[in-house]
Order: sequence, then C-alpha cells, then structure tokens
Amino acid sequence: MDIQAFTEEGPEGFEEYAMLKILVIDDDSSMCETLEMYLTEEGYGVVTAGTGTEGLKKYKDSPTDVVILDIRLPDIDGFTVLKNLKRENANVKVIMITAFHEIDSRIKANQAGAFAYLKKPIDMYELDRAIENAFKTSQTDKDI
Repeated sequence: MDIQAFTEEGPEGFEEYAMLKILVIDDDSSMCETLEMYLTEEGYGVVTAGTGTEGLKKYKDSPTDVVILDIRLPDIDGFTVLKNLKRENANVKVIMITAFHEIDSRIKANQAGAFAYLKKPIDMYELDRAIENAFKTSQTDKDI
C-alpha cells in the first residue's frame, strides 16, 4: 500500500505524512507479534492488545482508523468488542479474524458492521488489500 497517498496539506503547501495507525486485538501473543512486525515494516503505527477489555481501553485512549480483531477472546467475544468500537466511532473499520471458519460468524460480523472478515492463517496479501481498502474508505468518510 502506498501510505503516502493519505496526506494532509501542511503550511505553505508542504505535505505532511501522518503515520497510519492500526490496533490489533488478539489473545494469541505470537499472532500479535507477527502482525505488529509485519505491519510496522509496511510503515504503519501498530498497537496491540491481548484482551477485548484492553483493546477497548487502548482504542478509547488513542483511536485508530483500523482495528484487526479476533473473534474469540478470553474475556469478551469479538462481536461485543466490535459493537463497543462502533459505539465509540461508527466509522472505525474493523477487520475480523478467526481460526474458526463458520459461515454464521461471517454473517454475524457483517451484520455487526465489520469491514472485512479473514480466516487464520492470515493470507498477508488479503490482509494488505483489506487494510488498504479500509484506509481508503476511512479517508472518504472523513472527506464527506
């Protein structure tokens, strides 16, 4: 993704490049670590959380435009986290991830307002595409 496509006009016509931030909420620490390393190398600012409660707190403290959210978490299920995120910011783009490939979960995620739904193990090409589309949509929401 070309993150330089998302810029703001600075003083005297100079462009500032704001780092795009992503929150990853997953109880699998190796998944958080892998996504953090990968997304950081791609040029994103990344914050991780191991529980739904921690993720909601981090989001409230420092909102991001995109959240990558596991459906099954130890304290709160991902659908409840999704609903709370949407209450905080209706325009937040949430990419749901799961190791359990259930069609009901996909439907429930879409109905709850998830932007995308990816199966684990995550195909990084699909993740890149979902993130790029999420940021483009987020930027369009801001412009309206």
